[in-house]
Amino acid sequence: MFITVLYGDHEQALFNIQCQTVLLLDCIKHNRHCENEEEIDLADKSGQVKNLSQNKRRYASEVLNEREELILISVSRSSGSSPVYTPMLNDRDLGSKFLTTLGNKGDTKVTLNRTKKLSRKNPSSPSSPGADGKHGSSPQRTSAVPHPVSRTKHRRN
Repeated sequence: MFITVLYGDHEQALFNIQCQTVLLLDCIKHNRHCENEEEIDLADKSGQVKNLSQNKRRYASEVLNEREELILISVSRSSGSSPVYTPMLNDRDLGSKFLTTLGNKGDTKVTLNRTKKLSRKNPSSPSSPGADGKHGSSPQRTSAVPHPVSRTKHRRN
């Protein structure tokens, strides 16, 4: 069981949802190079926030649907005020329905921070082969992320 998280410029990553939500969020932060103290969440394409931080001890598979495509969002909270959601997706037309639904969560606000980019550890590495089998800059990069608990190290012979 997995989900696809959309973020950055034409990027997406697969994440296993057979784990506690807190582990899933930590894995997303680690693999997307977010700051540890930064609060993140996921929203579906219609703008419904999944509120994963309120379900940290539940299994992610209980809160999220298998094979669902979700948009990574940043959550900012000021003391005594409602959360501000910022989509961390720069390359897709989110649409007014997404932004309206995202902003209609009580007194929440939505900001579009198009300049916020996620860094990559090795931006000069060659991209994966495209649909035609050639290496080059593909319009969409996908990376599969192992389950946060079941990581193994492989030895090279």
